[in-house]
Amino acid sequence: MDEQLAGRLEGIGLRDHSVTAEYRIFGPPGTGKTTNLTRQIWRAVDRFGDNSVLVTSFSKATAAELAGRDAPIDLDRIGTLHSHCFHALGKPAIAEVHVDDWNRHHPRLKITPVSRQTRLDGEDGAEEDSQARHGDHLLQQLNRCRGMMLGSECWPAVVRDFASKWNGYKSANGLLDFCDLIERSFRDILVAPNRPAVLVVDEAQDLNRMQLTLIRRWSERAQYLVLAGDDDQTIFAWAGASPEAILDPEIPDDHKVFLKQSIRVPRAVRAVAERLIRQVSRRQQKTYSPRPADGEVQRFSQAGYRSPEYWILKTAEQHIKDGKSIMFLTSCSYMLRPLIAVLRKSGIPFHNPHRKSNGFWNPLRTGSRKSAANRLLALLAGHPGFGDGHRRWRFSDLALWTEWLRRDGVLVPGAMEAISANAPQQEVSHDFLEIVFEPEVRARLRAALGGNPRALLNWWRDRLAPEFRKRVQFPSDVAMLRSPQVLRRPPQVVVGTIHSVKGGQADVVYLFPDLSKAGDAQYRQCGPPRDSVIRTFYVGATRARETLYICSAQGASAVSI
Repeated sequence: MDEQLAGRLEGIGLRDHSVTAEYRIFGPPGTGKTTNLTRQIWRAVDRFGDNSVLVTSFSKATAAELAGRDAPIDLDRIGTLHSHCFHALGKPAIAEVHVDDWNRHHPRLKITPVSRQTRLDGEDGAEEDSQARHGDHLLQQLNRCRGMMLGSECWPAVVRDFASKWNGYKSANGLLDFCDLIERSFRDILVAPNRPAVLVVDEAQDLNRMQLTLIRRWSERAQYLVLAGDDDQTIFAWAGASPEAILDPEIPDDHKVFLKQSIRVPRAVRAVAERLIRQVSRRQQKTYSPRPADGEVQRFSQAGYRSPEYWILKTAEQHIKDGKSIMFLTSCSYMLRPLIAVLRKSGIPFHNPHRKSNGFWNPLRTGSRKSAANRLLALLAGHPGFGDGHRRWRFSDLALWTEWLRRDGVLVPGAMEAISANAPQQEVSHDFLEIVFEPEVRARLRAALGGNPRALLNWWRDRLAPEFRKRVQFPSDVAMLRSPQVLRRPPQVVVGTIHSVKGGQADVVYLFPDLSKAGDAQYRQCGPPRDSVIRTFYVGATRARETLYICSAQGASAVSI
């Protein structure tokens, strides 16, 4: 497919914009869109020279993936659109980061402070936060209206009232919000940063009207604009994204490229997904070949998100035993709570690598050195029966697992100071252990080291300070019920909303068809509202590489799959 696009680009003169300078690459699920796009970047550099290309995407994860493919351009030319605008505008102070004064003066409209980098990365996740404050919801509605470029007269009255207060706050404090970054760039930045000859936009279907308008304006000063995406995978309607962004305006057929071979979706899964997506009212017609494997689709007639204890857990346990990766996907985060409770009870490790900031979905957090899981591993590494990771304790290990111990009757006075006085990588001697622990405690420690690793873990858990016991519960259950070694590996199980795992995949996907009240109201309408719901579940289904389980709906509010 890259040769197809390259040929078309080569056939156009440097300034032949008589029809359009815009090209579109449509990449159905698993068809290697990022790989193809990397090839286009290489070809653009070969033709136009070094630093001639600017790449933007909806999320940092996709931008990082492109950068990781050894794209031949500087890293500052690859990033999210918000990030490019932020730097082009001189790195202004961001309103959503600085909300303390706002929250003090508007207690009924509180906004959850966010990491500037998280939002610049395009990983807000507000659509799935059931704990969001009233101000968060109003700000989301305001951003949606602005992103769709609706006149303020079309905004709900409550949004207009909120906007008046919010704009006053930003003006008084010299702040720009994330939507301002796009709006101000459209007004003040006439040429894309670094004056590229070619603009490459990945995940184009996820950008709203204002964002695409800015990009197309920048493309007027460039040679070519390449939009890559898939209108069938437009699932961020809550943020103002619409498939029309990549479908309109109409361009000649020879400016469109269709990737035709999926390396992920097997035949059975594709058949279900195609029946689903053909229900939408408007889409770019496209066909692609499934992965050359039958795959499997199974339906649970009774097991749903409220009752995962038997059939769902039983089949998942077998897939885990077989070494398969698994995804549990719902449309709303609250639907994951019964499932997560069962996974915790069963000591099954899980995570969401696409939403690392969500602690409920990432209870092990092994990426943080001082996480409960890493403290537990630091403890068990000193046990002879730990396996490949066994080593003599270092003072860095000792500092981690002793920090959460009770001070009374466990450690002698001044023990933590004595530990910290040693070099972190220095090995801990038996004599030193004799010094820092109370006599009875060190006798039991010697006995635990002579037993199995679980005996050492029990010794540690029994002496934890009360405020840390809950935090240790799940990783210690995993170690006790599974194996301590399991904590050293990324979990095989991913939990999350469909929105949160877009771009991801797993061998086995459990898809729960249930909808929230708001989602059900959309699904019962005709046209774009219903289409948005269907596209979401199309994305969910096409994450599966081998097996798709369609779970039972727990009520009438559900998508028919």
